[in-house]
Amino acid sequence: MVPHAIVVDFAVALLVTSFVCDLIAATVEERDLRIVAWWTLQFGTLAAAFALLSGFAAAKGVSGGDHLTRTLLNHRNLAIATLACFVVCLTWRGALRGSLPQRYQGLYWALAGLGTATLILTGYHGGILVFRLGVGVVATG
Repeated sequence: MVPHAIVVDFAVALLVTSFVCDLIAATVEERDLRIVAWWTLQFGTLAAAFALLSGFAAAKGVSGGDHLTRTLLNHRNLAIATLACFVVCLTWRGALRGSLPQRYQGLYWALAGLGTATLILTGYHGGILVFRLGVGVVATG
């Protein structure tokens, strides 16, 4: 069994926490929230990479009709876009030792927001795969 469903939970929780902590820190100027945002961005991006790899492994055994195939491709492509956004954010902040960029800050926020939005859409398509199309569900009886 591939632990995709388990790994995904960490990526979602950590990356959303990172984005929300940065948003709150931007309004109240709380340094500790920036530290939390930086660490959760690091671990969340790592978890997203593992989620993508485990998702590729889990998808190998999936077969079905056109709707299932389209949904799976959407899920995969959104996951790749999500990881790409957060890898860029992580690299950018890593070069600044965890700080938010002062220059081109609007671009950083747009990229982090896009990453968060694609993360949510990726989860939505994953939910369709599991709860509507039965992918990964073991039949009992």
